[in-house]
Amino acid sequence: MSTIILRISMSLILPIGLVFALYMAFKGHNEPGGGFIGGLMAAATLAIFRMSSGAAELDKLLPCHPRVLVSLGLSIALATAVAPLFVGEGLLRSYLWDLNLPFGESLHIASAMFFDVGVFLVVVGICVGMISRFSEELEL
Repeated sequence: MSTIILRISMSLILPIGLVFALYMAFKGHNEPGGGFIGGLMAAATLAIFRMSSGAAELDKLLPCHPRVLVSLGLSIALATAVAPLFVGEGLLRSYLWDLNLPFGESLHIASAMFFDVGVFLVVVGICVGMISRFSEELEL
């Protein structure tokens, strides 16, 4: 069921929801949040978009098939987890970097952030894949 109000409001909800999901994913290193929570928020936003606009529009929006997102996310998470083993450190060892930005600001970057990106992609891929598959079953 899609109404004109839902379709028009999605033009605001979609970008705000995806930006907030990315914010939750990246702030999770120091505060509650992380890749799993951010991925769930992105998947919920994409599910609402799918309800309002249909499967064809969701397929146009996503850059690739959900299986590719899951594979890419697992690869990033695995690479981040085992990379410290190559320099003699333990599995899942996290490194920290501080980048100095203009105007006296600094950016705190942790290698665990890449693990969160992998988890984010896995969660989005699995949830969108499940929603698409269930929708296909209902439409048959």
